[in-house]
Amino acid sequence: MIGVKRQDKIKLRHIRGKTNITDVTYTIKKLKWKWVGHLMRRKKENWAKDITEWYPRDGKRRRGRPFRRWEDDLRATAGPLWTRKTHDREAWKNLGEAYAKQNNQA
Repeated sequence: MIGVKRQDKIKLRHIRGKTNITDVTYTIKKLKWKWVGHLMRRKKENWAKDITEWYPRDGKRRRGRPFRRWEDDLRATAGPLWTRKTHDREAWKNLGEAYAKQNNQA
């Protein structure tokens, strides 16, 4: 596309700057954030929202490091009351930018 080889050892962010291509992980995180905000603003009768809010309390997890849950990175960015913050669309959009940019290689 721009004539760069691996031997040139040019950083990926410089190549993306020249080609104006966005990072895939950034796009995925952005879409996840938008979907969660949309989902939480819906009515209570939605099964997808019910499953997202469901927290099983009847068993113990295996020994060792716990698996990452879908909600863990949302909670780390927006705080423990992240479900309430979804109703303020502008603030939620700003938090989404911060979430998509964190731990990004670009």
